[in-house]
Amino acid sequence: MTKLANLAALFLTVTSTTAFTAPSQQPVKITSRSSTELNLFGSKNKDASSPGQQPGMMDQLAMFKKAQEIASKKAELDKELSKENIVGTAADGKISITVQYVPPQLPMNPTPGYEAKAVDIDEEYLKEVSSEELSAALVEAIRDGEKNAMEKVAEKYKSLEEDMKGILGGMGGAGAAKQ
Repeated sequence: MTKLANLAALFLTVTSTTAFTAPSQQPVKITSRSSTELNLFGSKNKDASSPGQQPGMMDQLAMFKKAQEIASKKAELDKELSKENIVGTAADGKISITVQYVPPQLPMNPTPGYEAKAVDIDEEYLKEVSSEELSAALVEAIRDGEKNAMEKVAEKYKSLEEDMKGILGGMGGAGAAKQ
């Protein structure tokens, strides 16, 4: 039995040492260049015809700074918009609702909102209207106020659109395809 164990150990030693010895064939040298390779110190590829050319580190830093500028502009716009009172009306102007833009509170609430701040109802209209009609008119006024607020937000955010296109164009992303 010990001869069999010695023979098995010798066999395993001989076969396992071949894994650590140099191969008898010449090693194959593999070189490849990926299209996602970055030139980290700001220089671009010397070959201008390279289709997968990516920005270098300096270009990425410039894009990062531009993104920070856009974020600060957006924060300023959000602050301005949150101070504005936007009015929605219904029932031929007899009901008006003042709406304010509520900017996103990241990361807890990433979606912006609209908050009704004041409701004005004509007293004569209130005396003659049914509760169902009043309810429908209030809903209509709220929706009108939110629609007006969304339009105002979209109008203000147009100023950021060109800046965003510049960043996306610099990255070779979706914005570059549209240009």
